[in-house]
Amino acid sequence: MKEEFKFIILGSDDNAYGMSRSIYEKYHVKPLLLCNKQLYPTEYSKIVEIEKFENFDKEELCIENIKKVGNRLKESYNKLILIPCSDWYMEICIKHKKELELIFENRWNDYSLLQSFITKDKFYELCEKYNLKYPKTIIVKLNERKEAHTKVKFKYPIILKPNNSNSSEYLHASFEGKKKVFIINSEEELKRTISNIDKSSYKDNLIIQEFVEGDDTNNVVINCYSDKNGKVVAMALGRAVLEEYLPSVMGNYAAIISEPGYNDLFKSISSFLENIKYKGFSNFDLKYDINKKEYFVFEINYRQGRSSFFVNESGINLAELLVDDLIYNKKNDKIKYPTEKILWLNIPEYVAKKHIKNKKVNKEVRDLIKKKKVVHTLKYKKDTNIKRSIKIGRMYLSKIKQYMDYFVEK
Repeated sequence: MKEEFKFIILGSDDNAYGMSRSIYEKYHVKPLLLCNKQLYPTEYSKIVEIEKFENFDKEELCIENIKKVGNRLKESYNKLILIPCSDWYMEICIKHKKELELIFENRWNDYSLLQSFITKDKFYELCEKYNLKYPKTIIVKLNERKEAHTKVKFKYPIILKPNNSNSSEYLHASFEGKKKVFIINSEEELKRTISNIDKSSYKDNLIIQEFVEGDDTNNVVINCYSDKNGKVVAMALGRAVLEEYLPSVMGNYAAIISEPGYNDLFKSISSFLENIKYKGFSNFDLKYDINKKEYFVFEINYRQGRSSFFVNESGINLAELLVDDLIYNKKNDKIKYPTEKILWLNIPEYVAKKHIKNKKVNKEVRDLIKKKKVVHTLKYKKDTNIKRSIKIGRMYLSKIKQYMDYFVEK
C-alpha cells in the first residue's frame, strides 16, 4: 500500500535544513534531499535522506534526475511535493513546470511572471504599477558605467548592487572587493568599485540607490505563502535587527525578532501578490527610513529564504502550508499570522549582544535570550550528535571573527 506523500528538497544548505526541520517537526518524516554535494548545514543530520548527483548544477541533467527520482518515488507514494531551496533551483523548476507538474503536486508561477520581477530593475517597474514604495534608484547599463557617478543626485553614502546578486553571472564573476551589496561613501569610491566590476565577467545592469537612513534594526522581512489559486494565506513579519557582514553574504540576516501587527504593511504586500497572481512562498526585504517615517521595499525573493525558519517558531509551520494547499486543498478565508514573539539567530548570542548598537533593541534581544525565546535553525535537540555539534560549533565560532573583521556601524 502506498504512503500518502513525500517531500523532495533541492539543495543541502541552511534553507534546505530549515525546511527539513519544519517537515520533521510537523510530520515526523525525513525528506529526501537532492544535491550536487552536501553542504555543512545538513551534514551528519539524522532528519534527512540524501542523494547526490554529478553535474546536478547543470540544468538539463538536474531536471532529468529530478524526474527520475520523482517517477521512482511515485511507486511508493501517492503524492510528491518538491521544494527548491535556491533561486537557481526555483528558476529551472518554473522553466520546466509543465513536465514537473505531471509528477509533483506543485503549481508554480509562469516563467513570464518570474521574468517580470527576477531582476531589481523589472521589480521596481512592478512597484510603480502597484504602488509599493522603493528607494530612489538609478539603473546603470553596461555602456553607462563610466559615467554612472554623474547621475547620482542624492547624498552619500549610497548603495551599489548587482541587478540580481543571486544570478549565476554574478555568483561566478570575480573581482577585487566583491560583495553582494556595497555601501559607497564617496564619488571616488563609486568610480573605483564600478571600475573593479568592469574588469570582471559581470555585464548585467548595476543598481545605484539612495541609502535608507537607519541601522540594521530598521530592516524588516515579510514572509508570505500564496496558495495554488494565487490567494495569500499566510504572512509573517520579522524585524531583521542584525545583518551578516562577511562580504560574500553581506545583506543576509543574522538576527530577526518576529512581531505581530503591521496591518497596513501586510495589506500592501498581499494586494501586490494577489494582483500579480503569485503562487508559493515569497519574502520581501524592506527598511524603515527613520527620517521619512516610511517603509521602502528592496526586492522580492521568489521562494522561502534561509532565515524563513523564524516563521515556524512564531506560530506557522512552513511545511504545513504546503501540505494543506497541495495535498488537502484546504481553503482559508483568513490570512494566518504568527502569534509568538521570538528571536531567531544564525550567530552566537554573544555576537548579537555585542553588535546590535540600538540600546532599546539590544535590551529586547537580551530579554528574549533570558526568557529562552530563541531559535537557531541549525541547532535542533532532536538532531544532535558529536560530529554535527562540532561542525555547527565551528561555524558559529567563525562568526565571532567575521564580525570582528568586517562589522561596520551604520
